[in-house]
Amino acid sequence: MPAFTLGRLAKLYGMHRSTVYEAVEKGRVSAGLDGKGQKVIDLSEAIRVWGEPPTDQTAKPDTRQPAPVADPTYPTDALQPLLEELRLLREEVAGLRAELRLIEHKPDKPPMGEKGGAQPPSGPASSFADLLAGLGD
Repeated sequence: MPAFTLGRLAKLYGMHRSTVYEAVEKGRVSAGLDGKGQKVIDLSEAIRVWGEPPTDQTAKPDTRQPAPVADPTYPTDALQPLLEELRLLREEVAGLRAELRLIEHKPDKPPMGEKGGAQPPSGPASSFADLLAGLGD
């Protein structure tokens, strides 16, 4: 946090400098020295003792007009190509999702013994030829 000289801090809080000097002398607030040898008080220390500095009530509000903003409901000519590209990309994503669902679809295997289903092994195969013969059935 920034550190302020006692005079600048008094001005910030709207109090007299002697009030800040007195608070430092009595130990209510801690002060240090800056590079020039001036007594300074850290802003966090001032907030601890006196609270948030008051806002300047005499400051004039900003009277500048904000820049006009385009109405978002009526896209400008510059946005039309972007909107069209966005529409095409969304269609492509929807198509890819549909294809992904087809790729992930795994039909159920028919139960054992039904037509096209796997046949239970008739016994342990004694050779590779027996295994091949079992596949031909």
